[in-house]
Amino acid sequence: MISWDKNEKVRSSVLGFIKSGRIPHAIMIEGESDDCKLQLALYIAAAAVCDSQGSPCGQCKNCHLASVGTHPDITRVSAIDGKKFLSVAQIRELRADAFVKAHSASHRVFIIEDAHRMNEQAQNALLKVLEEPPKNVIFILLVPSKTILLDTIISRCVLLSLLESVALDNTNSETADKFIDLLLSGSEYEMLKLLTPLEKSRADAEDFFKALSVCAAKRIKASGGHARVLDALFDDTKYYLDLLATNINMPLLISLAVSRSKGLLDK
Repeated sequence: MISWDKNEKVRSSVLGFIKSGRIPHAIMIEGESDDCKLQLALYIAAAAVCDSQGSPCGQCKNCHLASVGTHPDITRVSAIDGKKFLSVAQIRELRADAFVKAHSASHRVFIIEDAHRMNEQAQNALLKVLEEPPKNVIFILLVPSKTILLDTIISRCVLLSLLESVALDNTNSETADKFIDLLLSGSEYEMLKLLTPLEKSRADAEDFFKALSVCAAKRIKASGGHARVLDALFDDTKYYLDLLATNINMPLLISLAVSRSKGLLDK
């Protein structure tokens, strides 16, 4: 895992708005690593509640409570155990809680983990408080890619991108879109035929699965009856990228990706 502070653009932005004392009321952090996104979110949260202006001092009571995860003004929100999605009830509860005065710090911070797990109704519930945020309240949304959320949510957030600066060229995007089309039409043979050339190059396969993640995310928003399948496909792309890192046999990986993807239609 590459620490967020190795990303010069993100580091400069974060340190800049912390030093100025003007942390945005809504921040979206996108990236592949959940740990890295959370690490950054907790750093910003610690800076927001710290008694010293400019950066988390690490010495005050607020910093101590933040470091051990017990600060009453830092709230982490995630899907309830056993549930895949953040419910609209959770977001409405968060929204109401946001209007409660801070307990011991100057700010309250709400970190929404896996914010892409909000359905449209939950996102619209959150949008209401992002449009008219309470004073001294900060919302931090963690997502694999901003493309999954509604444009109205994105437009109200300052984006901090931890995504690798690897351009997804048109070929990868077109291949990923075609793969999804073939998946939804049930053409398993054509899916396998499409991906067979990737067996020759791990780098090309990696770029494809990254493009597939982005394309699946984009199409979730526009999807009707296939949202469940696309959501599962999006989750699986991380699994395939992890397998690539294990030096897996490439024909085996491609066959697995096709058969596993095709199986999503039957669930």
